[in-house]
Amino acid sequence: MGVSHNKAATVCWFLVCLARGLATFLALYSLLSLSAVLFNDVYNQNAWWIDLSDFPPVVSMLIQVATTLALAVFALRVPQSLSVRVVLAVPLVFVAGIAFSNGLSVFAKAAEGTLILGFPIPFSFFVFVGFVGMAALLICVGFVVPRAARFSRLKTLIVIVISLCVTGVLFPLGQMYCFGTSEYREKVDAAVVLGAQVYPDGTPSPVLQDRIDTAIGLYNSGLAPVLVMSGGIDSDRVSEAKAMRDYAVEAGVPIHDIIIDEYGSNTQSTARNTVDTLRAAGLRKVAAVSNFYHLARIKMLYLSEGMDVVTVPAKDIKAGDSPFNVVREIPGWWFYWLQILLQ
Repeated sequence: MGVSHNKAATVCWFLVCLARGLATFLALYSLLSLSAVLFNDVYNQNAWWIDLSDFPPVVSMLIQVATTLALAVFALRVPQSLSVRVVLAVPLVFVAGIAFSNGLSVFAKAAEGTLILGFPIPFSFFVFVGFVGMAALLICVGFVVPRAARFSRLKTLIVIVISLCVTGVLFPLGQMYCFGTSEYREKVDAAVVLGAQVYPDGTPSPVLQDRIDTAIGLYNSGLAPVLVMSGGIDSDRVSEAKAMRDYAVEAGVPIHDIIIDEYGSNTQSTARNTVDTLRAAGLRKVAAVSNFYHLARIKMLYLSEGMDVVTVPAKDIKAGDSPFNVVREIPGWWFYWLQILLQ
């Protein structure tokens, strides 16, 4: 019985270490996001894991600060005092409730038809489970894990670091699969199509054809009265944007409803160029069309430019998904995230 109890206590401590790795990740993420809001006047990237838009700005900021402090304390050490652990757990439970409400609002949008879920579980529900787990372990650890069952400091640190790194990979993956695969069915002023490879004869690659076909679907359904084709000039001096326009015109879209941007050589330049063009034309709300793994990064950039944006994943019909593109997007997501924070 004693051996079984010690084994259960050791497993519990292992879970505590994993939770502390998650707390470390979220504390760092939230602290950097809040610092960028205060010092660089950029949009609050904590919105990627918790939606506090229903609260007044001051209350929202207080919730984020309290949660960040609680996460940071838990990440650094597990307090011996039960009363301190309970105090730290309060903001975690509160945020868990908000995350659960956020998840329900996603299902409400799906029920009304303004959102088609690509992944059955909203990202907010994973946030809910994470915060409930951290709060429960924080409160219960003193009762079920005697000191004799706890890891050494080195072993504890190793587990925390591994958990931190794994969370750093899963976070953008969660955005790609939970958010990126979901299609927003809202009426917008324009749909922006992100460029991709065009063959030397001017034919869009299968990946690009999928993106354009998806945008044409939005146009034909009346959701996007204007299409913006953005791409660079290939090494063969072929204009991606013009090839995209020609493809759409052949499919029946009037040329006067298409705007081209030939300087969208990468995601960042597309966002900046099209925001300027759209604002000059009096267009305020856009739908960004690209492959699912690309959309979280695209939305991040449009939000940083102050543009109201929804996302629509391309229907992968002509071109299949490439796992390599998903893996490549993980460091790309973090690169743009840091770049926005430091701008």
